[in-house]
Amino acid sequence: MTEKIMKSYLTFRLKGELFAIGVEQVLEIIETSEDHSITSLPKAPDAIEGVVNFRGNVIPVVNTRQKFDLAVYEEGERFVIMVLNLNLNGNEQIVGAMSDKVVDVIEIEAAEIQAIPEVGKGYDSEYVSGVVYRKNEFVMLLNIEAAIDADEIIHLKKEDEEEAEVEELVAE
Repeated sequence: MTEKIMKSYLTFRLKGELFAIGVEQVLEIIETSEDHSITSLPKAPDAIEGVVNFRGNVIPVVNTRQKFDLAVYEEGERFVIMVLNLNLNGNEQIVGAMSDKVVDVIEIEAAEIQAIPEVGKGYDSEYVSGVVYRKNEFVMLLNIEAAIDADEIIHLKKEDEEEAEVEELVAE
């Protein structure tokens, strides 16, 4: 008897499409509100929506709709922030990723995962590691570490460090 290899995934929606990421990467889901709003950053890369306070730490938030060339969020449109622990270029990094809504946690057997057909591929193939058909719809398995550009996050860190140095010089 062959043992089934199962993995848990968190499913979420972006403009009606269903995506999934491994639950081991998810630290928390934040509902946006007055207390948890995103602060914009000047000169931030396009896909970086801004930063948010997460347990006393400032973390970057990626606009996943923009990353996948989907319609942008309208003023006042509701979304959640998935707080993720990722390995970006060998460095552990906590990053927020915007989502229309979180749907469920599902178990997927490795044998169920299929390659994405070349015809009509709407997303960069390095971002989507496979697809599964569940409950009459496709679930795209997202390689979130490939989708989130480490260079964008590093760019933000460098700007923060430069600003801190300037503030120290001004304070002296």
